[in-house]
Amino acid sequence: MHPHTLATAVGCSLLLSSALAGAADRPSLDTLRLDLDKTHAMVLAQAQRAAYPEYFRRAYARYPNLPAGALEAIAYAETNWVHVRPDPAQNPQDLHMPRSYGVMGLYHGGGFADQVGDGARLTGRSAQQVIDDPESNILAAAALLDRALAAGQSDKRSRALAQPEDLAPVLARYAGYGASNGGIADYARQNFAYGVLQTLQQGVDAQGIQIKPQPLKLERAFDAKQLQKLRAPALLMNADDDSVRLNPALITEITVPKAAPATDVGLKAVDFGEAIWNPASSSNYSTASNAMSAVIMHTMEGSYAGSISWFQNPSAQVSAHYLIRKSDGQITQMVREYHQAWHAKNHNYYTIGIEHDGRAADAGNWSSAMVNASARLTKSICARRGVNCASAWSGPGYDTWHLVPDNVRVKGHGMLSGNQNRYDPGKYFPWSNFYGLINGGGNPNPPGKYWVDTFSNATGYKWPSTLTPVGTLYQGTNYVYCKAWGEEVRSGSSYNHYWLKTDLDVGPAGAWVSAYYLSRWGNDEARDNNGAVIPDC
Repeated sequence: MHPHTLATAVGCSLLLSSALAGAADRPSLDTLRLDLDKTHAMVLAQAQRAAYPEYFRRAYARYPNLPAGALEAIAYAETNWVHVRPDPAQNPQDLHMPRSYGVMGLYHGGGFADQVGDGARLTGRSAQQVIDDPESNILAAAALLDRALAAGQSDKRSRALAQPEDLAPVLARYAGYGASNGGIADYARQNFAYGVLQTLQQGVDAQGIQIKPQPLKLERAFDAKQLQKLRAPALLMNADDDSVRLNPALITEITVPKAAPATDVGLKAVDFGEAIWNPASSSNYSTASNAMSAVIMHTMEGSYAGSISWFQNPSAQVSAHYLIRKSDGQITQMVREYHQAWHAKNHNYYTIGIEHDGRAADAGNWSSAMVNASARLTKSICARRGVNCASAWSGPGYDTWHLVPDNVRVKGHGMLSGNQNRYDPGKYFPWSNFYGLINGGGNPNPPGKYWVDTFSNATGYKWPSTLTPVGTLYQGTNYVYCKAWGEEVRSGSSYNHYWLKTDLDVGPAGAWVSAYYLSRWGNDEARDNNGAVIPDC
């Protein structure tokens, strides 16, 4: 069956199901239209992907030293197996990332490496072929990966890897993020390598993408501290000494040195407790005051690791406050909320920008992990900054610029005046579901975690009491697991008997702090930022 015919048939099935459903269960017209559009796009994408396995096979035949599955995993991490065709008419100054091309997402200069040009020279193809033709694009990436493999081999006669895990430094050389070096720049390359190897380890079988899982041991690909950083829910990234270290508040099984609180950026520079602090270059944002009265949703039009690298490039002249990874919802903060990130032109002075991994035109981009993480972050911003989450856009998404009223305070980049050249996050962003998540219609919290704001530093204790101090929970947004009744903590007319189990910023996991320090609630209250009562331990 022709893919267009199949997509139409599936769409008719959705319409029939809706017609048969009861009125209470019937989806909205906008939801149904989104489902139809996504179904059509996914069927077409699957049809286009049908030829790619043969192209990958031919690339491995030409470059036999490459480990099986590596090219497919790179394509999945960079483009979700979508042959990317950026609009050549778009002004480069309006981009949030250097353009990338084809199934493999190859860069063509613009601040990053010229992978398109280098790949064309290595394969004897033209640069335009590498841009336009999926097979040439895959072959060019294979040549670049083979070159990166050779660069790390002392014996040029045999470039085969001893183990697939040995691919990590090869992928770091391949990544294409330019010549910058140092702790934080190296972390972006390691993040890229981790994403590719994690894909190889887990495998993929969805919408025509097939990558066989391999019994990789990531502990062999990265040393213990590197791997824990890449997997960590929070890191300390210090721009002053260009270091990337584990946050001992969340990972306690190894010992890492702590910088003094007065100079440790990672301890004090995160506005959302779940985020990693990884500062953008000071050349890419303004320290001018931000009114913080609206939240703007973006897509990176590239990868999470690439965006981290690009926002730290002084020539980028672009940034966002937060970035979210598609595979698991990991959140990186790169600009403080009270500063102006450069993400929305004339709207920078009052908006907080959230960049999402991937591309607006990709119907399969919006993983539940990324959407839920975005909802957790947005709910926190609404609670902390007074943004009205109930004003969020809940209608359809668009694949063109579409201006919406100014009183909509949570909306897309392509819904802002003066940003006519953008339409992200695109028509596939699940606005209706997202609205429910940020307005109490679902639970975007990670299992067993509840987000709370604290008005000052709180002493942590071994038990729900004030007998055995063991560390400190810093002022700001933090997560807790549950509550217990214990010794009263009082100051004047303010008091609380509840204690919250949490992981300290300085000190052990599973300690206790008094709910007295919650900034949004009254006496003997123990609620999260959304008003939900924190459960008993």
